[in-house]
Amino acid sequence: MADQPPQRDQPSPPAPAQPDSAMPDAAPAPDAMSDADKIRAKRLAKLGGLSTPSGPSRPSSTAPEAASSSSSSPKPTEPQAPAPKAQPQPQPTSTPNPFSQLGMNTDGPPKTRITIKPAQPSSTGASPAPKPQELNIFRISLDESHTQDAHGHKLCFVAGAKSDLEEEGRPLRFTTDMLDSVIVEAASSQSQSPALEYLLSCWKRVSRLMKSLNSKIGPRLDVAKEARRLCFSYCIFAITMPDMFGEEAPAQNALADRLLLGPDDERGICYEFLTEASLRVGEDDTVKEALVGAMEDVSRRLSQVTMNGDYRQHMLILRVFVRFPPLVAALAQSDNFLPADIEAQNIETRTFLGPFFRLSPMQAEVAMNYFAGSAATDKGLIANAQRAVRMTLQTLQEELLDITNTFIKNKESREKMLDWLALTVNKNHKRRALQVDHKQVSSDGFMVNVTVILDRLCEPFMDATFSKIDRIDIDYLRRSPRVNIQDETKINADQKTSDEFYSNKASGTNNFISEVFFLTVAAHHYGLEAANTKLSSLQKDVKWLEKELAKLEPERSKYMTSQAQLAVFDNHIKKVKDQIARGKCSILAIQGVLLDETTQARSMQLMRYVIVWLLRLASPGTSFPKTELKLPLPEDQPVEFKCLPEYFVEDIVGNFKFITRWMPHIITTTQCEELVKICIAFLRSSEYIKNPYLKSGLVTILFHGVWPIPGRPKGVLGDTLFAHDFAMRHLLHALMKFYIECESTGTHTQFFDKFNIRYEIFQVIKCIWPNPIYRENLATEARVNLDFFVQFVNLLLNDVTFVLDESFTAFKEIHELSREVKNARPDMEETARQELDEKLSAAQGKAKSYMQLTNETVAMLKLFTEALADSFTKKEVVVRLAHMLDYNLEALVGPKKSNLKVENPEDYGWNPRNMLAEVTDVYLNLQSKQSFIDAVATDGRSYRPSYWDEAYKILQRFKLKSPEQMQQWQTMASAIRTAKEQADLEEADLGDIPEAYEDPLMASLMEDPVTLPISKQVVDRSTIQSHLLSDPHDPFNRTPLKIEDVVTNVQLRDEIQAWKANRLAQKMAERNAGTTQAAAGEPMDTS
Repeated sequence: MADQPPQRDQPSPPAPAQPDSAMPDAAPAPDAMSDADKIRAKRLAKLGGLSTPSGPSRPSSTAPEAASSSSSSPKPTEPQAPAPKAQPQPQPTSTPNPFSQLGMNTDGPPKTRITIKPAQPSSTGASPAPKPQELNIFRISLDESHTQDAHGHKLCFVAGAKSDLEEEGRPLRFTTDMLDSVIVEAASSQSQSPALEYLLSCWKRVSRLMKSLNSKIGPRLDVAKEARRLCFSYCIFAITMPDMFGEEAPAQNALADRLLLGPDDERGICYEFLTEASLRVGEDDTVKEALVGAMEDVSRRLSQVTMNGDYRQHMLILRVFVRFPPLVAALAQSDNFLPADIEAQNIETRTFLGPFFRLSPMQAEVAMNYFAGSAATDKGLIANAQRAVRMTLQTLQEELLDITNTFIKNKESREKMLDWLALTVNKNHKRRALQVDHKQVSSDGFMVNVTVILDRLCEPFMDATFSKIDRIDIDYLRRSPRVNIQDETKINADQKTSDEFYSNKASGTNNFISEVFFLTVAAHHYGLEAANTKLSSLQKDVKWLEKELAKLEPERSKYMTSQAQLAVFDNHIKKVKDQIARGKCSILAIQGVLLDETTQARSMQLMRYVIVWLLRLASPGTSFPKTELKLPLPEDQPVEFKCLPEYFVEDIVGNFKFITRWMPHIITTTQCEELVKICIAFLRSSEYIKNPYLKSGLVTILFHGVWPIPGRPKGVLGDTLFAHDFAMRHLLHALMKFYIECESTGTHTQFFDKFNIRYEIFQVIKCIWPNPIYRENLATEARVNLDFFVQFVNLLLNDVTFVLDESFTAFKEIHELSREVKNARPDMEETARQELDEKLSAAQGKAKSYMQLTNETVAMLKLFTEALADSFTKKEVVVRLAHMLDYNLEALVGPKKSNLKVENPEDYGWNPRNMLAEVTDVYLNLQSKQSFIDAVATDGRSYRPSYWDEAYKILQRFKLKSPEQMQQWQTMASAIRTAKEQADLEEADLGDIPEAYEDPLMASLMEDPVTLPISKQVVDRSTIQSHLLSDPHDPFNRTPLKIEDVVTNVQLRDEIQAWKANRLAQKMAERNAGTTQAAAGEPMDTS
């Protein structure tokens, strides 16, 4: 009936009052307020739309009453302007009831006007007359005998309202002025359900009624609105003041329960309710208190849930809730949104958004749920589980992005949202400590979600052309930034310099792009990159536990005699196994999250922006990447760059090390070029970065980038390194410079670090070496930058000497220990046998490690000497190179070569024949250089003609060289023997060298004597030059010394040359005279 169109009025006699009518009437109320009215007025003071005049209490927005017609003739129904409230009349039935507009159209032909009479027995057995639809809204009755409406819904008998009417002598009809008290009574008398449930159902019924009204104006709609307003207000009272309805406060937030049912559930909070709340929240604090309190309770409940539980409803209701901007603003103003002085570990459970961002497959219990028993399953099952993890997390992160964007786009909540994101970053600096206490920081899953969402916020301004990169303002860090960098290590500035720079505040205001950019870079450092570190740490821990378990399990037999001790032992074994299982599950879960190609591609996109931004900052005045970067970078480093946090470079290094190691195929060609440029730029101008580990990380990126992958035999970066113009001009010099620089990293592990770095450099050089331009570049370095080149070659020779010596020593140790183990007595003590096995294992590990370096270093020497024979036979390096080769040739073919024999040499990468072939190749590469021939011949320590003969036999027996090379070997051996004879003759001719002419370090005749500036010692130039290549100190007093500081002793040099020439001339004359005498038959004078 409520949906019927307006009908024409029919004449009808006034309906008598009926006690069960649910239609409020506009009957007059008593002039004076009753006590009940006063109490009710006080309870309703908060309704905001009510007034309490001296007359009967009525809602202030009561719908206008329709004017009655005195004519009995039908008239068309037309919209009427609101009329003044009717004055009290003698007969209450003379005024039409405005609330009847809600439920039924009382004017309409050809129907007879419905009148409601007291229930009476019907002789015809007819059904009771249908009640008006207001019963469907409030479901109340003044007649106790009417328990159901026409639709079978239970009606609530409002005895208090009936009693009030009877006491006042008023007709038993509902009137507008009593509606609010009737609602309170009906809600308070709900024995089977709480008041809130009743009131929410009334709200939904009146909302549906309003939707069904055809006319959007007029009394019916006004009355419906008033009823709707009252329903909402009493819902809020039921939430905030349940005692108003005679109820105790529930243990859990009642509105939160309703919210979690979802907007589509009949008992849940619908969209219309939230719409009304958003309209009232600004003017009524109780609405704000109720709604915000309920959402905070939803958040608290979610903090106890993981992805294993039912978290979907919590996410759903928040997404629904944030569709209403006023409610978003109200949430952001909550104290729980951004609590003061909260600790890092509590952010994800005690802030409003924390529990939503906390959800992750990286939580331990979730990882166990996905991957338990995975150690015994195949890789396919693990891959499927990881795909499921990624899909679940991607869905969650899309929802988090939607929620975050809502807060960001709302002007009233944007600053709070940015403050919360900054809080997650600033409170988690300890996540990058050397030893992380995971109880004192936020979880990995939480921080990864924060990082991913910030990455997504950066997407709008990270276009391929870098059109908005100028909006990233470096002065952001000098305008009281949200990101706290006070305790961060700076790229190339000490704390004092940094503090002075940042104490000088910049003018202006920060823009949103700068805010998000700096927040995101910091989040990567403490989020994604910290998770990468956690993954590596977990893998090491699990590996160590597995080794410990392998040692423990054989010990079980020792405890078999005691059940108590055996139980303790078995319990410990179980704990270790459980720990290993949890660790493996966590590893697989973290890998599942971090190996998400979409996430890493977004991360790379940010890092690409960081790369370009850093290079622009380091080379001010350029418009890179529109114009090519110029190297070396400016000598004067911009202070803005020097004072940046170190993690700007560290994030790039960590991110691309991970990607080039695990998923290089996702790197695009453009990203390859920019990545190569930053690596080359900061290796070429290495003084721009203070931390040697960061610079070594740049090398590692290049190293991972040349690993072969399917479809790319040179790796993901190989083609760019091989043929890109920028790389061809700068790469080789950059690699050589860092090869020299890494000799000393300033750490306690520098000795071993340098070998790892140089091994990676060798792999990059091997990749690019087929390009002749790089060989030309090396020759240019030897010709133009001789000191630099000599220093590089000297360190290369040092490495070859050291790693070969260490490898050979390890093989000798393995040889001896293996023999001891094989010949061990049967009654050897277990401890002694175990110690022997440990020594053998250590020697084997050492040999394997050093042999890998040895093979690469010798191979690199072979490449260089083949291309640059002239450069490697300069007087500054030729003697060291010759003596190093002689020493190793002796080890390979000399009398102690059998000491290098070990079982299973291939396990160590050891192939003696191949090593001999490599060493002989280096000799043959330099066979045409007389300086090299002379240097080998004068090696009194390791050169023996017999070693060359033995090498020839081995090479020939195993067909290691071609016939042409074998002939070259013999020719070279002959030339060296001749040079040896001449050198021995010259040494004999010179005889005893005067002490003043003798080098104090080498005990040999000086050729070019120089005086050291402080110690005043005189040494040969080649001697001190060779010394300074490895040690920049005066060998006599350890003061710092550079080759440029030595002073040429011209007078002494001339004396030495004159003495040597005279001495040799004298001996030559004596030999010539002896020859002449012998030819004449005269006896030689031997006196």
